[in-house]
Amino acid sequence: MFVGKERLQERTIAKVLAAARAEQDASVQGLDADAPSPDNAATESRASSDRNATSDSFDTKASGNEPAPPERSSRRNDPVSADKAKGHGRNGARAYRQARHISHTLAPGKIGARCEKCGHGKMHRYREKVVIRIVGQPMFGAEVHHHEQGRCRACGHSVRAESPTEVCEGLGTDYIRYDWSACAMLMVMHYFGGAPFKRIESLHEGWGVPMPDANQWQVVSAGDDLLLPLYKALEQHASQKATNFRIDDTGSMVIAIQKQIDAELAALESLGKSTKDVRTGINATGVYWETPNGPVLLFYTGRHHAGEIIDRLLRHRLLSSPKLVKCTDGASKNFDHEHADQLVEATCNAHAFLKFRAIKDKYPVEYAEAGRVYQQVFDCDDEAKALGLSSVDRMRHHRKHSKPLLEQLKKMCQEKITGKLVEPSSRLWEPLTFIINQWDRLTRFCDVPGVPLDTNLVEQALIMPVRYLAGSFNYQTEDGAVVGDHAMSLIATARANDVEPVAWLAECLRCHEDLAQRPEHYLPWVYRGRLEGANTSRAAPRAKPPPRPRRTPESGLRAQSA
Repeated sequence: MFVGKERLQERTIAKVLAAARAEQDASVQGLDADAPSPDNAATESRASSDRNATSDSFDTKASGNEPAPPERSSRRNDPVSADKAKGHGRNGARAYRQARHISHTLAPGKIGARCEKCGHGKMHRYREKVVIRIVGQPMFGAEVHHHEQGRCRACGHSVRAESPTEVCEGLGTDYIRYDWSACAMLMVMHYFGGAPFKRIESLHEGWGVPMPDANQWQVVSAGDDLLLPLYKALEQHASQKATNFRIDDTGSMVIAIQKQIDAELAALESLGKSTKDVRTGINATGVYWETPNGPVLLFYTGRHHAGEIIDRLLRHRLLSSPKLVKCTDGASKNFDHEHADQLVEATCNAHAFLKFRAIKDKYPVEYAEAGRVYQQVFDCDDEAKALGLSSVDRMRHHRKHSKPLLEQLKKMCQEKITGKLVEPSSRLWEPLTFIINQWDRLTRFCDVPGVPLDTNLVEQALIMPVRYLAGSFNYQTEDGAVVGDHAMSLIATARANDVEPVAWLAECLRCHEDLAQRPEHYLPWVYRGRLEGANTSRAAPRAKPPPRPRRTPESGLRAQSA
C-alpha cells in the first residue's frame, strides 16, 4: 500500500547505517587521518560510494525521474488507498469547520530517544499526521435537564433549582423546548432537503429522540412568524434595489386550492355553463433578483402566473427607479402584466435552443445548426465574464460577435418558413417560428446592457419546490404553502450569498426581538460581513510591543548628564 514510502525509508536507513559503520571503523582502528591504512582507505571508499549511491537514488526519487514501481498501478486503481495529489478532490482539514479536534501525543521520552528501527539516529519532532473520522449521528439531539425542587407543606409554595438561560430559549412549552438551532435545522431539512415531517418523525423515533410531526409543524409555523420581518425586508430590498430579474413557473399542488377548483367546476357544470374560463393551474413561481448587494430569491405558490406576481411586486417600486430588465421564457402569460413600461423584456435563449433539441432525432440538421450558433454565443458570454467586462462592454462584445451568428440562425428559419419547406403541423414549425416571433427579445442582450442570456439561475432555484413536492406530494392548506414559500426564499437567498442557512436562521431566530425592529441588520450580506469581520479580527496577530531602546554606554552617560 505504501511501497514507495517504505523503499524511501529503507534507503534512508541504509545511508545512516553506512555513515555509522564508517565512524565505528575509524574509531576502532584509531588511525591518524593524515596517514590512513589501505584497509581504512578501502573502508572509507566503500562508505563514500555507498553514501553517494544512496544519495543519488534519493535525489532521483525526489526529483521524480525514477520510473514508478509496478505496484503503483494497483494502488491507482484503488480509490480508497490511492494517494491523491493536491487539487484532485481531497478536502483539507480546514474544510471541516465544525469538526472536533482531538490531539494524540507520543509517549513521554519518545522525542529525543534513539530510533528503534535503525538504532543510531535520534527521534525529532515531525509534522503531525491528520486523520479525519466521520461519525454518524441523528439530525437532532435531546438533553434532559433535572431540576431539584422544594415545596412547603403548609402553603404549597415551591422553589426550583436555576438552570442556564439557554435551557428555556427556543420554541415549545414548559415541558419541551426546541432550541433555535433545532428550529433552523428543521426548516432546512424539510423545505430544502425535502424530508417530510412524518419521515423525520419515523427516523428519530428509532434514534430515541421523539419528534412528532404535529410538533414539527407548530415549530416551523411559529418560526415563520418570527422571521416574517426578515422576509418582508428581503422582498422590499429586491423590488427597490434590483437591476434585473429572472422569473419562471412550475407546477405545484395545494389540497385546499384544488378542492376550491373542483367546487367551482362542479358548480358551473351543474348550471350547464362553460368551464373554460376557470383557472385550474396551481403554480410555484420563482423570482431571481440581482441587486448590488447580492442575489435575492423569492417563491410564490397559488392560483397565479408569473405576470401577476410581477404586478404584485412592482407596485411597491418607486416610479423614479430605472427600468428593470426581465428575462423569462416565451410563454404569453409571462408578459401579461400592467408594468410593461417599467421593464425591458427579454426571452431566454436556452429555451429557444431546447426547442431544437427536442426534435434532434427527426431534424438533426436544424438541431446541429442551432447547436453550433448557441455554442459560440454562450462561449462568447463566458469570454466576456472571464475578461471582467462591464455591462456596456459586454453588450458591445455580443453585438460584434453573437448577433451575426444569431442572424444566420434567423435567416435559416425564415428561408424554411417563407419557402414553405415546413408545414404548420410539423414539429419543426414551433422552434422556427419561436426564433422569428421572439427575435427582438432573444437579441435584447445585444442592445441593452445587463440583459442575461437565459433563465438558468431561476430554473435551478425552482428545484427546491419540485424536490419538496417529490417528498411531501402537496401542501395541505394555503397557509402551509405560504410558510413553505417564506422558508424556501430565505434558505435559497442565503445559499446564493454564500451564507450557511442553518447558522443564519438560528441567529435570526435567537435575535427575533431585535430583528423585528431592524430587519435590514440581518440581511444575508450584512450577516456575512459581520462574520468575516469577526473572523478577521480573531485571526489577526496581536500587535507586538515597540522594541525597547538599546542601552549603550553613551545613553547612560547622557542620562547622567541630564
